[in-house]
Amino acid sequence: MPIKQTTPQGRIEAYIKQQLERQLAVIEYNLNYVGEMCVNAARASSGYTDRTHNLRSSTGFVVVRDGKVVRQSKFAPISGGTQGSDNGKAFAAELARKYPKGYVLIVVAGMKYAAYVSAKGRDVLDSAEQLAERVLPMMVRQLGFSNNTK
Repeated sequence: MPIKQTTPQGRIEAYIKQQLERQLAVIEYNLNYVGEMCVNAARASSGYTDRTHNLRSSTGFVVVRDGKVVRQSKFAPISGGTQGSDNGKAFAAELARKYPKGYVLIVVAGMKYAAYVSAKGRDVLDSAEQLAERVLPMMVRQLGFSNNTK
């Protein structure tokens, strides 16, 4: 006795699409969570004196899916550091365009002098990077994906 499909094919495809979208939403949620943790760690760092508050205000993240930003931090200005906030958003958007395939979490400090401060041995994004390197592989494993985080 042969097996007969009684469920319409369109309904099966809609279910599969719905499940896929749920999985993608879980990935985005988790990357967003890690991004928030990284920004909090970077902003809490007391590794440098932020006189204008622009450097800390430029710190934020974006979650990129196939080249498009799907989630991002607020890049909230700290104590009037609005230039930093604007620079951080622009820098994150520029970097996002370089990743046209897959998911990417990008954490930035968008002021041009961030690399200079970091090169002087100050913690601009170092603690955030170390946190992401610890948390992301665990998250990827828990979600049941391969551990390709680079």
